[in-house]
Amino acid sequence: MGSSRRAMALGSATTALLGLFVLAVSVAGATSKRTVIAYGSERGGPVRVHVYGAAAGTRRVLPSRSLGMDVEPSWSPDGRRLAIATSDATGQDFDIAVVGANGSGRRRITEGASWDEEPAWSPDGNWIAFASDRTGNFEIFVMHPNGSGLRQLTSNHCDDTEPSWSPDSSRIVFASRRGGFPHLWMMDADGTGEHKFLKALSSSPAWSPDGNTIAYVSDADGDSEIFTVGVDGQGAARLTENSGITDQGPAWSPDGSMLAFSSDRDGDADIFEMRADGSEVHVLTSGVWTDDSPAWRR
Repeated sequence: MGSSRRAMALGSATTALLGLFVLAVSVAGATSKRTVIAYGSERGGPVRVHVYGAAAGTRRVLPSRSLGMDVEPSWSPDGRRLAIATSDATGQDFDIAVVGANGSGRRRITEGASWDEEPAWSPDGNWIAFASDRTGNFEIFVMHPNGSGLRQLTSNHCDDTEPSWSPDSSRIVFASRRGGFPHLWMMDADGTGEHKFLKALSSSPAWSPDGNTIAYVSDADGDSEIFTVGVDGQGAARLTENSGITDQGPAWSPDGSMLAFSSDRDGDADIFEMRADGSEVHVLTSGVWTDDSPAWRR
């Protein structure tokens, strides 16, 4: 999701509209009772982190004094905090911040001129992985949630982005453009054991809660669609199939039975959910705004 968000950053004018609101959401079809999903949205002014389903049929926006954008949320394991990517007022410099689920206690844990994005909180709560171009191109880094212990895990001349943790926090799957095209790679949590995980064109990985499956996005057939595959790289299954439609950013429900994702099938990017086999697709958000990067609360 980083590339699409960077395009949004370059093309969106930010404003000083701030505040907190709660409003009803019209939903087409029944939705999961487990749904508490954070996502980035430009509705109501600057791009902010919204939370859908914290109360039945509602969404709220995390308050922020920033004049820039707040995007790409990742929940802490206890659901009390979020790691986000937050920009300066121009939308050109992103850092990683940690904020309470109600918007309180906001703290930037990276700073500087580099572009830091796509935070992923480890299931054991000890680390936040993220992508940064601080060394010239995007690489995967980790740090503790308080900003200490920064370590670089990947090092090459091609972009490594979109980290996702295994449920036991021992491995990370990520997207890499080594060889010129995006593929999924995997490594141990300390950066050792790097290997190409999936030969097919692939990006936006999301590791399932049971550890057995990885959801991902592929545009090998010309459209951006969502797939799943076993952690052994076998048994790829296509979950969405829509000509001319972009489906992206899969995120697992805590019990692994469903996936949330962003899709422009209604004319603009909205958040949808579906069962893990691709059935029973329901729209969760609607409107003329861009909603993307969903993250299901654990």
